[in-house]
Amino acid sequence: MSTNHGTSNSRGRILVVGAGYAGLSTAIELTRKGFEVEVIEAAKKLTTQGSPSYPRDMIQVGSNASRVMANWGKVLEQATNDSARPSFMTIFDKSGKELLKGPLPEGFGGFPVLYCNRGLLQASIFDYANSLGVKFRFGARVESFFDEARCAGVIIDGERVEADGVVAADGVHSAARKHVIGIQQRPRTSGFAVYRTCFPLELLANDPLTKPLLETKEDVFRVWLGTDVHAILFVLAAVKQVVIFCTHKDTFEVEESWTNPGDLDDMLKVVDGWDPLIVAAMKAVPRDKLIDWKLIWRDPIRQWVSTSGRITLAGDAAHPHLPTSGQGAAQAFEDAATLGAVIDKLGKEDIPTAFRVFEKLRFERTSLTQRMGWETRHRWHQTDWEAVAQNPQYLKMPHPIWLYNFDAEKYAYDRLDDAVDSISKGTAFVSSNTPEGHVHEDWTVDMMMKLEKEQAKEHFYRVVNS
Repeated sequence: MSTNHGTSNSRGRILVVGAGYAGLSTAIELTRKGFEVEVIEAAKKLTTQGSPSYPRDMIQVGSNASRVMANWGKVLEQATNDSARPSFMTIFDKSGKELLKGPLPEGFGGFPVLYCNRGLLQASIFDYANSLGVKFRFGARVESFFDEARCAGVIIDGERVEADGVVAADGVHSAARKHVIGIQQRPRTSGFAVYRTCFPLELLANDPLTKPLLETKEDVFRVWLGTDVHAILFVLAAVKQVVIFCTHKDTFEVEESWTNPGDLDDMLKVVDGWDPLIVAAMKAVPRDKLIDWKLIWRDPIRQWVSTSGRITLAGDAAHPHLPTSGQGAAQAFEDAATLGAVIDKLGKEDIPTAFRVFEKLRFERTSLTQRMGWETRHRWHQTDWEAVAQNPQYLKMPHPIWLYNFDAEKYAYDRLDDAVDSISKGTAFVSSNTPEGHVHEDWTVDMMMKLEKEQAKEHFYRVVNS
């Protein structure tokens, strides 16, 4: 059976595979531009409560992402009300010695930097997508993809679901990626996993070391550094929650385990002898609220678009980020704004060119932001203490203007003709959404892993943390 539910008053029909941040935001941006969108999602429903396979703790939303959200009804207003907006990030060594208390930007270009509860944010975006009339098909596992000269789509339980194009936002374990690049390419471990949890602030009341955190009227963002380990404590005052992350060496292969229930005793062993404050905060973690989340990623790839041009990867399927980039969700939103603009301009008649323009506009930028996540983690795990002594700013998380004060939609409209010209003539496209003077360099996970145990000096890093 074949289905194509196109409507006469739509500009075309697009399937989006995946209802994560990339899928939902793409559905919204395409619907805003007049396209009919159906989202295919394997999960039976979305929930704000989370599960062992998808923790609902906290995610950073940079100004480059909140700028996109500003077009989505009251989504940004609601997210701002529910989010943390700490004024400072304080970094300590593992003994508790303060190394840096650095101010955090409130925003760029009039758009805020937010630290959002994952579940609340996703639910808000989902609700808005529903209000626009985006169609959802939950509990639908894609068996295979197809793309032909005039259409593309997916097979679900033997049903052939057609559209003018498919945006595969099916995550780091993307099944579409094999269809697009033609080979099976498994995600790679980054060498680390992270214990992560979110629990009520009131649970810190039982220890005199942590009890003062209940009285804080400001959001708290603290980081402790050790060799191959860092721990983060976040207090979200608006929703009275505590978030703890503890990144540690990972001993499992991807095939063995991706997500495990976390063992509180094991996490405490990782920080044995550390600052009593972070240890006390970890002891307050409910044992059933701890997850050990494998940090996996993939090599940047230049090919995001299938041979026929009617299927493209987006979000983590194209460019998975490590948490220390602070850009996983933001780059998904940028993808969405870019897709909305290029398909709006080129129309359903030229989906293959639109998707290839999208790839041209996005590849170099996302390759750099992916690498930025590794670089920040490396600064923290293999710290150059001589550099820190000379300038503690060495440790700060980067919030560069080229990244945060960026309008993905405008850039797509402005540079679309240049990208089309590059595709038609087979000439190089010069990106202008990376740092001024930046020259792109390809890199691989293997390259980064070889450097994992070395103390890379400043000249190695490609993103200036300022």
